[in-house]
Amino acid sequence: MYRVALILAVLAAIGSLALSFTVTKPKIEGLVQERTDLQTNLAASESAKAEAEKKAKAATATADKKSSELAATQKELEAATSTATTQQARADKYFADYNKTLADKNAAQEQLAQWSGTGLKPDQILAMKADLKASKELTGVLADEKTILQRNVAALKNKLSKYEDDNRVVAMPGLKGAVLAVDPKWEFVVLNVGSQHGALEGGLLMVRRGDKLVGKVKIVTVEANRCVANVLPTWKQGDVAVAAGDQVLY
Repeated sequence: MYRVALILAVLAAIGSLALSFTVTKPKIEGLVQERTDLQTNLAASESAKAEAEKKAKAATATADKKSSELAATQKELEAATSTATTQQARADKYFADYNKTLADKNAAQEQLAQWSGTGLKPDQILAMKADLKASKELTGVLADEKTILQRNVAALKNKLSKYEDDNRVVAMPGLKGAVLAVDPKWEFVVLNVGSQHGALEGGLLMVRRGDKLVGKVKIVTVEANRCVANVLPTWKQGDVAVAAGDQVLY
C-alpha cells in the first residue's frame, strides 16, 4: 500500500514537472526572444545614434566653415568698399583739380588775349604795373595826410571857437572809447581816445555801463592817443560813479 502511494506520488511529481515544462518552456523561449530582440534593437539604436552624432558633427563643421567663409567674405567686402570709397574720393579730387586747372588755363588765355589786344610789350606792362603800385601807395599816403590835416584843422577851429562862442557845440561824430582811470577826488577821468581818434577839447561824451547811462564828461586836454575829461556833476546818476572800464561815446 505504501509502495503504491509512493509510486503515485512520484508519478504525480513527474506529471507536474512535465506539465510545468510544457507550459513554461514557451514562456522562457518568448522571454529569450524578447531579450534578443531588445538587444538587436538596442544595437540598432546605438548605431543610429552614432550615425546621427557623426552627421551632427559633420553638419557643425560645415556650418563653422560656412560661417568662417562668410566672415572672410564680409571682411573682403568691407575692404573692397573702403578701397572703392578712397578711389572715388581720389577720382573726385583729380576731377576737381582738372576742372580748376582747365578754368585757370582758360582765364589765363583770356587775359593773354586781352593784353595782346592792347599792343603793349611785357616790359611795358610791368612798368605800368609798378607805376600803378606806386600811385596807390602815394594815394594812401596822401589820404593819411589829408586825414591828419582835417583833424588839425578841426582842432584849430575848435580852439578858435572857444574865443568866439562860449555856447559852441564841439562835434566829434562817431567817437567811441573807454575810461582808463578815474580820480574820484578831483572828479576827472583819463580816456583811451586822443587827437588821432578825433577827440577835441570841450567835447562832451556820454558815459555808459552796459545799457545804463552813468554820467557825462567834458574833454579838457587832448594828446595823440588819450585825453583827460572832467566829470560833469549835473549828470551824475545818484550814487553811481564813473568807473574804469565804462564806455564813452559822442
